[in-house]
Amino acid sequence: MKLGQFSVSLTVQDLKVSRAFYEKLGFEVIGGGEDQNYLILRSDEAVIGLFQGMFDKNIMTFNPSEVDVRVIQRNLKEAGIELTTEVETDSGIGHFTLVDPDGNPILFDQHVEETKPKSQAGKAAWIDLTVDDAETVRDFYQAVIGWQPQAVSQGDYDDYNMMQGDTPATGICHKRGSNQDIPSQWMVYFTVSDYDASLEQVTANGGKVLVPTRGEAGQRFAVIEDPAGAAFAMYEVNY
Repeated sequence: MKLGQFSVSLTVQDLKVSRAFYEKLGFEVIGGGEDQNYLILRSDEAVIGLFQGMFDKNIMTFNPSEVDVRVIQRNLKEAGIELTTEVETDSGIGHFTLVDPDGNPILFDQHVEETKPKSQAGKAAWIDLTVDDAETVRDFYQAVIGWQPQAVSQGDYDDYNMMQGDTPATGICHKRGSNQDIPSQWMVYFTVSDYDASLEQVTANGGKVLVPTRGEAGQRFAVIEDPAGAAFAMYEVNY
C-alpha cells in the first residue's frame, strides 16, 4: 500500500525563529506563510512543516497521491487500527488521523483532487512470477541476477519481494491460495484507466479472463489471455 510522501509537522513556539534555524540547515520554504502561522520547507526529498499555535504535538504526515485516502482508511480499519478522525467526503481531498501505540499522532492528508493522472494508464507497472516452489526460484534469481529476497508473510508461508537495493524489482510468489490459478510465467501488470470498461473489451475482442477480478476498489486486477495466447495482468489505476 502506497502511503504517499512522508513529512514531519512540528509545533513551534516562534515561527520566524524556527524558519531561520531550518534555513541554516539547507531547507527552503515551498508553501504556507508566516501570516497563516505555518510554513512548509523542503531540502532534497526531506519535507517538514512548521506550525505555530495550531496543535499540541509534533505529527507524522503522509500525503497520498497514488492511492485514494479513503482506500487507505478502509484498509487500516480492516486491519483493526482505530482512527481518531475519519474522512467525511466520498471523493476529492480528505484527511484522517490516528495515533501509534506510543501516542504519536499520524495524519493522512490528501490535498489534491486527482489521485493519479490518466497518463499513468497503459504502462507496465509491475512484474512477478508465481511458481510451485518459490524458494528454489527465489534462490536461482538471487544467485543469477543478484536480487535480494524480502519475505512477505502470507500467514503460514512467505512470498517474496526481490529487491534491487532498497527498491522492489519484482515478486516471486507461491502458486497457492488466491494465486493457485495464476500461470507460472513472468506476469506483467499493465495499467488501465477505466478498469470495468477494459474488462468488458477483453472477450469482445477475442481474449479470455483466466483469473477473475481480485482486490478492492482502486487496486483491482485480473489475469487476461490475449488472442495469441499470451497472458498478462490488467491493473486498475483510477479510483
